[in-house]
Amino acid sequence: MSVTSSATDGTSGSERAMTAAEVAEAIWAKATEDGLQPGDRIGAERELSARYDVSRWVIRKALEALEEQGRILRTNGRNGGVFVAHDKVVRDLRGHVGLPEYVRARGLEAGATVLGTATTPADEQLAARMEVPEGTWVLRLDRLRLAGGLPLSLETIWLLAERFPGLLDRSLVGSMYELLETEYGLERGEAVETISARPVDREHAASLQVHTGSPILAVSRVARTAGGDVFEYSEELYRADRTEMIVRAPAGASTVRRYIGHAD
Repeated sequence: MSVTSSATDGTSGSERAMTAAEVAEAIWAKATEDGLQPGDRIGAERELSARYDVSRWVIRKALEALEEQGRILRTNGRNGGVFVAHDKVVRDLRGHVGLPEYVRARGLEAGATVLGTATTPADEQLAARMEVPEGTWVLRLDRLRLAGGLPLSLETIWLLAERFPGLLDRSLVGSMYELLETEYGLERGEAVETISARPVDREHAASLQVHTGSPILAVSRVARTAGGDVFEYSEELYRADRTEMIVRAPAGASTVRRYIGHAD
């Protein structure tokens, strides 16, 4: 049975099915009425389709609208569904703190899952980025970064193996820079970060719990020591629906598409 365009809980009847815009309004009105807080689960597409007696296509359009407004967050997988969105994690590219600090500043719990580690010789492209001879041994670390228990970003980090012996035997779920500074005496200097926006592919979408083709922010970074030597190259993929990035420029500085700042 179809529901009226003014219904908020799918309980009233009418001859006309609700539009996607009306469903979006009804979903948010119900979430507000129920007092749902950021991180609370609203439901799944199938549940919402049944509640409002509309097609899955209409539900998807309604959820897309709410997601664009920053009101909800959708995740895939066994524990996936539709959730009330938190404020986006704001990452200041001129900041001197790590990602966990930005996450906690939003009142969220920061976390990380190690997806893999390896010691491998640098190929020609990686060696050029790290300014070392091809074949130099590097450490590779792949992690999924979490905010409030939900995926925020994927990162792959390459570090010089000779500079950080035994690193992969340590706990790698916390701040990497804090670990390098306290255990290896690293003094950080300048970093060059390049940011681009693109749709996520199927492999990375699964890890980030988003739909294939969803927008992501890709950040590549070359980080140097205070002495000017490259010690790290990294690539990060951020969920665009959960992240904002800020670039600050001094007065009188021209705007550039490639940003130079400090490693964070």
